[in-house]
Amino acid sequence: MTAIFDDEGILPDTVDHRLIGTRVRPRASDSVFAKSVAAGENAGLTTELAETLAHAAADHQQLRKALGSPKVQRFGTEAFHYIEVDVLNWTIVPSPDNIRFEGEHARNEMNMPRFGSIDGQPLLTFAMESSTAFIEAMTPRIRQMLDENPHIQSVQDRGIETPGWLSFLRITTELGITTRLETTDCFARTVATHQGLDLKFADVVWNLHPGSRRASNLHRDIVNWATCEDVTPEQARKVRCAIMPNARVIIKYEGPRAFDRARRRLVAHLHLAPPLPFTIATSLNTKANAAVDSLYERGLLPVPEGMTPEGVREILDGTTRQHDLLDDELAVLACASLNPHHSTRAARTINDAIADLTGVKTKLEDRRHLASEVALRGLPADQQLTGRRSALDRAWHWSVLRRVALTRQSPLVLLNQALPELLNQFDVGPATAELTALASYHLVVGPTPLLARSKHGGQSNNTEPHTILKRLAQSDAGLRQLCQIILDGRAGRQPQLLEDGALPSDRLHSHAEPLTNEKIRELTRESESPPITHKPVEEQFTDAIANFQNQLDDVRSSAEQVASIVGPDSVPLVETRGYDSEEVKATLDKVNEMVSDWRSARRRADRLRRRAESVYEEDA
Repeated sequence: MTAIFDDEGILPDTVDHRLIGTRVRPRASDSVFAKSVAAGENAGLTTELAETLAHAAADHQQLRKALGSPKVQRFGTEAFHYIEVDVLNWTIVPSPDNIRFEGEHARNEMNMPRFGSIDGQPLLTFAMESSTAFIEAMTPRIRQMLDENPHIQSVQDRGIETPGWLSFLRITTELGITTRLETTDCFARTVATHQGLDLKFADVVWNLHPGSRRASNLHRDIVNWATCEDVTPEQARKVRCAIMPNARVIIKYEGPRAFDRARRRLVAHLHLAPPLPFTIATSLNTKANAAVDSLYERGLLPVPEGMTPEGVREILDGTTRQHDLLDDELAVLACASLNPHHSTRAARTINDAIADLTGVKTKLEDRRHLASEVALRGLPADQQLTGRRSALDRAWHWSVLRRVALTRQSPLVLLNQALPELLNQFDVGPATAELTALASYHLVVGPTPLLARSKHGGQSNNTEPHTILKRLAQSDAGLRQLCQIILDGRAGRQPQLLEDGALPSDRLHSHAEPLTNEKIRELTRESESPPITHKPVEEQFTDAIANFQNQLDDVRSSAEQVASIVGPDSVPLVETRGYDSEEVKATLDKVNEMVSDWRSARRRADRLRRRAESVYEEDA
């Protein structure tokens, strides 16, 4: 194909329509069309998909040649077989399940379902009861793209210069079933060409169906204008917008995932490599969905009693919008799933899933970012969302919450289980962790967020959300207050400050003051000074162990903060400048040696206990 240059030998900003017009062919005869369909079936496509592809092809000779030697794109364990072929742009539907909508979809701001798929076919499915609702849902997304994407005019002036991936899509509405190609990763380019062709969304989906008079007339006009020098600017623009050259059409898929999920993961991989081009919410939700998929496939999703792994996956990735989990329970499930302890298999799985998409080494805090975003999906994307997400992220910095589990017991039952854990456990118990995680959600999402960083700055650890939660969970008064926060939050009330000795209940307490930032910090400051009592030795030992764990959490938090500071090249400074302190190394070695001795002593004590129990049973 010969480029048409201007008088100075430079390719102009507006490409001559004849350059693109050389790729346009007249509509194929019935016999040629039948040969193309047969070639598609020989390549493994069903008749439905082979006919869809034949109707979409701009050059049938090119199509049959491409079907004879498909290419393969591998992504991990998945293989996408595709062909490169020129496609008529009016046969491509802007995707109704596009990655750019992920933030809106996750927040239920889109009245559309996700794609489904059919086993053994590279075919997406999509069903809506109302075609009118379908059009109304897509129109603002398309308009937003036209208004905000800076490349729209360039596409109309130059045509599509960078082809995209396309997938087969079966759309079902009250108007029947129609099968088209959809914009796997070229939504903006396709929307730009549709505007250049003066087409609406309904035209592409229904009005320009294969074989229709309108589709035939459009094709005929494009062919007539393609090589003609004397055309209007509008006609030249339509020729430039007619073709997606060398589009990559997926004709076969092999892999462990269903095709709809594999396709979503492929698109995320193509788009999330740096620099990230999407909103923070879209990027976080896309990464979270990939992580949830990977956890599900490895059997690592935490599944509360009465639920299934499939159900948990679809709730966490936003596929299922109607479920019986309360908002705070969903938050705990998100924390349990996406914020596991760093040394677990689940954490490594999440890290790998993120790195697969972005090509960037996962940072220590990435899992908390994903968990807090999923936990707050029910909130609108307003100006407060970023602050709430950040506060919840810092609250879940407490290592205890990295092993929280959702039991769905009532807050009062959890409180009764948590109070004995203050004395009977060397570490924070499961009921305390769940109670704290539930309360953390309400402390963040309330009308006045109570876990926000102090406006006076980080003058004390007491202003950090995870420190506030830790100290509340260390006393019976703090646990009762956490329980009351949950009860008030679920009832839509402002959290109430419990009086000394008062028990939490699901009602308004007479003369109760509202809980404020200042009041909750007073509670945590009081918990710093233990009452002067003569505690039993066992209780003193338990307190000392709990204090040691808390101090260890603070040390780890400080180390993570050191590792999180990056330079202009996005590489942590500690990796390039390093850090060396013999005193710190000696202290850590000493602590490690002491902990090793304690673990050995614990194992000896366990063996002696089991031996004593065995002797007792024999004597009995």
